[in-house]
Amino acid sequence: MPLHYELEVLDDLISGSLHPKKLLYESTITDPQFENWNSILLHEKETIRKRLKKTTYSFSKENHRIIYIQQHQSVITRLINILVDFLMPKDIQALDEMDEDVNLVRIYKRSLTVLNELLVFMEDEFRHYFNEDERIPANQFLIIEHELKPRLVKIKKYLIKEGHDPILVDLIPETISEHCCFKNFKGLTYRKYSYLKTVMNALEKVNPDEILASHYPTLPALLVYLNFNATAFKNYLVKLIHSEINAGASIEDKIETMSFHHKEISQLSIKPGMSLSPAMPSVQLDLVTWLFTEMSHLEKKQTLGIVAPIQFKDGSGLDGEKGIYSQLSVEELALFMKSLKETGLVKNKNMKQVARCVAEDWHSKQKEHISWQYLYNSMSTYEMNTISSLDSKLMDMVNWLRKMRGGLKIILFFFSGGQADFL
Repeated sequence: MPLHYELEVLDDLISGSLHPKKLLYESTITDPQFENWNSILLHEKETIRKRLKKTTYSFSKENHRIIYIQQHQSVITRLINILVDFLMPKDIQALDEMDEDVNLVRIYKRSLTVLNELLVFMEDEFRHYFNEDERIPANQFLIIEHELKPRLVKIKKYLIKEGHDPILVDLIPETISEHCCFKNFKGLTYRKYSYLKTVMNALEKVNPDEILASHYPTLPALLVYLNFNATAFKNYLVKLIHSEINAGASIEDKIETMSFHHKEISQLSIKPGMSLSPAMPSVQLDLVTWLFTEMSHLEKKQTLGIVAPIQFKDGSGLDGEKGIYSQLSVEELALFMKSLKETGLVKNKNMKQVARCVAEDWHSKQKEHISWQYLYNSMSTYEMNTISSLDSKLMDMVNWLRKMRGGLKIILFFFSGGQADFL
């Protein structure tokens, strides 16, 4: 069904009549022109508010409401960015209307105010349908830029005063500023800025003396909990753990230290749905994967020089091989077992025991043998790319079953003498 477009008048006004190309040879506009365009802006603002509310709730289907609101959100964002380009402000104060402004600048600023009010109205009224992955408009970015620097300075002073690691204290504001700087403006979405606000709120009250059921200080544990998965923070943790590992006098000591950190990091709490960069692996997953890889490498080094006798077999292929050789990664296999548990197809309550059983009999795509601890940990630390890849493989299974069902129907059709009603 066709969806209504409520911004046609405003779009034509801002993209057409008020465009600098149309007013190239005019330093200002007359008072009657200004009053006419200003009255159009005010009238359209009220009309659009009413139409948005009435039309949105007239749709019976949820996806129509989502498309309708997000379409208008996207257009308003585009028009705001056009106006900010017209005005070319050096900071947020330059967008305030001033007495010395000529009528042309005044009408641009009035248009910007109307559009901003409409966007705020949509965000408040239609929160459920608002697109969190839409880019933040240029005027709101200027506000963020204005408020961010003094807030980060206060956070940094507070963290230093509370005795947190100075290296980490420097790293955090730099990373947040990097994600909110002008060169990354086009990548700053509502979702990402909401996440950064959550991080800053937490940093403003983190207590270094708080007793945690963890080996790690409160600040790193908090950032892992919030999945502050910036590369710089991951490297900071690796460097911290690596120095402790290398302090071990023997390979056994190093393996023991890595095993300890693997367990501790795997047991850290993670807040669901939180991530600085959703497309990147979580802090927890990257660290436990690194530790597991390093442990495997050192364990292999211990066996170098030991020659094991080979047992020749007759025939070829997989005859006589033990276990199940799958084309699933360890992470996909863990998510598959988790989905069986969550959908009630597996009734075991002790998933550690399930992980032991699976690791004993299954082989992953990359590894001949699976660590049951890593498999168990991966059941609770899965990533979006793992979900997507498993979803694709399960769909291949579903499509095969549908194909089999179709073939069976054809056979039954012929056996029934061609009577379609039999099916």
